[in-house]
Amino acid sequence: MTKQASIGLYFGSFNPVHIGHLALANYVVENSHLQEIWFVVSPQNPYKKSSELIEAKHRLRMLELSTQAYANFKVCDIELQLPTPSYTYNTLRELSKLHPDNNFTIIMGADNLPALSRWKNSEEILSNYSFMVYPRPGYEINEDDILENVSVIEAPVFEMDSTSIRKGLKEGKNYPYLIPQEAYKYIIEKKLY
Repeated sequence: MTKQASIGLYFGSFNPVHIGHLALANYVVENSHLQEIWFVVSPQNPYKKSSELIEAKHRLRMLELSTQAYANFKVCDIELQLPTPSYTYNTLRELSKLHPDNNFTIIMGADNLPALSRWKNSEEILSNYSFMVYPRPGYEINEDDILENVSVIEAPVFEMDSTSIRKGLKEGKNYPYLIPQEAYKYIIEKKLY
């Protein structure tokens, strides 16, 4: 009998990855039933503009460099192989085909919880996968949004975002402590922002 692994899927554009992403994932894997966190790099979120996105290969590489020292983190490029825009139900179908022995849990911020029922094929997702919701600044978690397979983890709140970091980098600001060291070196070397 094959042992089942409990995997947390942390979706994002990671444009760029920052220490808040890694600290949150670290907290979740160390304080829940999840054995690993897979960072799923999204080529294009259907609800966001793509004009601000740097190439997926760079975002993927920054994540690989940033997570290589921690065995509980993996970088997943499945969405880069699927049609864009990427829809979560399609990604989950593919991951479940490729890794049938894994139990997948979607990790998402409280800001996304109210919109969950509007996701494409949300009923399919909700009936087959669980969700772990973490707090986000300025977003209350409404009890009406907590469904049977949705749990809340009281993770630390990180008040930082990739948009502000990108803006600062474009303005020539020096952010060696907001971005993981390896990713920051890569950004400077490749002149990405």
